[in-house]
Amino acid sequence: MQEREFTQEKRGPLLSVCLKFFLECIGVLLSILVILIREYAVLKMDLAEMEHHILTEMGFKCHCEHPYDFILSYLNTLKTPHKVRQEAWNLANDGLRTTLCIRFKSEVIACAVVYSASRRLRYPLPENPPWWEVFDTRKSQIDEVCRVRAKLYSLPKPMYMLVHNDDILCVSSVNS
Repeated sequence: MQEREFTQEKRGPLLSVCLKFFLECIGVLLSILVILIREYAVLKMDLAEMEHHILTEMGFKCHCEHPYDFILSYLNTLKTPHKVRQEAWNLANDGLRTTLCIRFKSEVIACAVVYSASRRLRYPLPENPPWWEVFDTRKSQIDEVCRVRAKLYSLPKPMYMLVHNDDILCVSSVNS
């Protein structure tokens, strides 16, 4: 099943198109579609609130906690050097390209990030007792997060693709 995400950036064009069609329906003549900043902001906020309410009522989780605070705390507790911290931060950023933050608790992702960073840089962490148990995480959970991240790294690198040209002015002429 393919996951879909409706981000803040995608609301602007949707509102513009809806407003354009609404104005066409009531017969307003426009040579250039102009949306007043204040009214546009109100429409955008209303859309976000209604979307959130509908998704919540349908049982969707509409927020997620990112692991950054846990990562810093765990790295401080384990007294890791700066290079391990930087690597962990980079891995956490890469994880934003996955669905990990909605599949696992932030604490588990943080442990997996610390684990991966220390392994990549060959920095030893205490294993007797296992350090991840102190943070209430199982090794199997860490392994699963690492598998997802490994799959991400096996994909071809994304390529930049120009999706619009800022030099072109969008002009609309509506005849009533």
